[in-house]
Amino acid sequence: MAALGLAFGASLAWGGSDFLAGVASRRLGVLTVLALSQAAGLAALLVLLAASGQPAPSGQAALVAAAAGVAELVGFATLYRSLARGPMGLVAPLSSLGAVVPVVVALSAGERPGAATAAGLALALAGAALVAVEPRGAQTRLAPGAALGVISALAFGAFFVAMDRAADSGGAVWAVTANRATSVSVLVAVVLLTGRGRAWGLRDLRAAGAVGVLDAGANALFAVALTEGLASTVSVIGSLYPVTTVALAALVLHERPARPQAVGVLCVLTGVALVGAGA
Repeated sequence: MAALGLAFGASLAWGGSDFLAGVASRRLGVLTVLALSQAAGLAALLVLLAASGQPAPSGQAALVAAAAGVAELVGFATLYRSLARGPMGLVAPLSSLGAVVPVVVALSAGERPGAATAAGLALALAGAALVAVEPRGAQTRLAPGAALGVISALAFGAFFVAMDRAADSGGAVWAVTANRATSVSVLVAVVLLTGRGRAWGLRDLRAAGAVGVLDAGANALFAVALTEGLASTVSVIGSLYPVTTVALAALVLHERPARPQAVGVLCVLTGVALVGAGA
């Protein structure tokens, strides 16, 4: 029961973080939100690392965690950009397709999908097609932010695969901290080289800091949930984070997707849940 509560808390925190990031990116720009939020998340993770007392990982595990950090950074950059450009209630579910990537990797390695996994893959992909297409009278077009949402899903999927390997060999807390340190280092270099992302005030720091702390808190809750319960059950609940983003977009921003797209959102979330349950 504790594992389910922790996973649900992680889902709420992730969804709230994405919503706040999308709103902040519309005002501040993606680079500023990324730099501030990732730095705030790293500070929180360093405190967690000091409290955990985990030994340092091997060089190989650190390199894999660093690669995961780059993949996660690409995922966040494209996700925040897509949330700033398109309807959050449609873009966020597309990013959750990242949970499908580790399953595809396992299948390519020779594993056979169960009935739930196969049905979930088909349902999630069909739902993604419905979400990505926006009706415009008698015509249709690609919904704003949909392409970036799919790219973010692929990047997050690569992050999941790399992090799984890094955590197995180097420890979960060290792996998460190393990948976040890598993303912050890359962002600092980009800010210094381009001169962008430097203009922000105290209000901006609070907003972006909340994004980073929520994301880091969700990671910590999810990691603890995995130690308390079955990974399959915990992952299903954690993967439903877009529900929070969709709900906040409807309540705060009054987003109302077209009926086919709303059906697509439901299909994507249900499909991802089935994939997680099957895995």
